[in-house]
Amino acid sequence: MRRGVTLLELLVVMVIIGILATAAVRTWDVTMEKGRYEETFRELEEISRAIVGDERIVVSGERVDFGFVGDCGMLPRNLIDLAQRPDYVDSALWRGPYVKPTFAENPRSFLFDAWGDSYIYIPESLFIRSFGGGSDIDYRRWITKKFATRIGDLLNNRVAGVIEDAFGNRPKNSDLTHLSLYLFYPWQGHTLVDSMEFDPLRPGEFSFEPVPQGKVRLVAVYRGSVPSDSIDRYLTVYPKIGKQDLIIRFGNVLF
Repeated sequence: MRRGVTLLELLVVMVIIGILATAAVRTWDVTMEKGRYEETFRELEEISRAIVGDERIVVSGERVDFGFVGDCGMLPRNLIDLAQRPDYVDSALWRGPYVKPTFAENPRSFLFDAWGDSYIYIPESLFIRSFGGGSDIDYRRWITKKFATRIGDLLNNRVAGVIEDAFGNRPKNSDLTHLSLYLFYPWQGHTLVDSMEFDPLRPGEFSFEPVPQGKVRLVAVYRGSVPSDSIDRYLTVYPKIGKQDLIIRFGNVLF
């Protein structure tokens, strides 16, 4: 004898299917939302390193990647400046794109989070923010990446040291008129050349400030001998630490 399905049994099955479908949709939504958060967080990390560099990239014991700030001596005014050279930066300084090649294929793709909303970036704030698919008042959804603690750590560092002759002697006051010291570094999108006058009370000591993080060039010239002697060195200026306690020694000079 064949038995049919009652209306009640059919309704129960439909309710169960509805519950399972609802649970599946919610699980899918949660998975999708988690994926968006993870993708956005990864992009914020990448953009942050594009701005200030990646401290993990080290060659011969020295950090070599200082990002847009290290090359240009300033924070980018807009995020798009990480992918396309802005007019306010000399072409000799900008070494971008600073974002990954996958981003650079579409130079504007990294400007948007996984929800399709624009990232919030104000240079002086020192952070990049996504609203996480929410709004500017729903702070519980925000994803914020702080890329520096203080702007001074990036731009206001100190390069200091002392000049010596081949035997480690500091110059006498009479030698100071023959000494010249120049520091070449990026500043606000251009190459700045700074020089200094030596203090007779502290002969041979020098200090340059403010200097941005990154690679800078130091040139010392002594004209008190024939022929004149010079030193040309590239230095690594670390954020917050700077480059101090330098010893610039002329190998062929006696003070």
